[in-house]
Amino acid sequence: MDNCAATPPSPGGPGPDIRHYEFRVSGLLSERTRGAFPDMTVVDAPPETVIVGDVLDDAHLYGVLGLLQDLGLRLTALRQVPDPSAPADGDRATAPARRDRRSP
Repeated sequence: MDNCAATPPSPGGPGPDIRHYEFRVSGLLSERTRGAFPDMTVVDAPPETVIVGDVLDDAHLYGVLGLLQDLGLRLTALRQVPDPSAPADGDRATAPARRDRRSP
């Protein structure tokens, strides 16, 4: 199993193709399974778990999907969502703060 699939590579910093995705999976994840997504936010939303984070490109997206499959997780929904750290209408002051909503 490749535990690095959900971790985006960092050389050169963020690029213009980065997109923000929400992955919904059935059930609640253990702490060990949550650890497979170190650069993503994992939120309990019973009866599902929501995993949200940046995806660099199609290869990275397929890597995350492959990791979900390797972990035996059932994907119930996948959607591209607006990046919460992106400025709204070009105004940085209105951009919502980014928080880790990970349950204890």
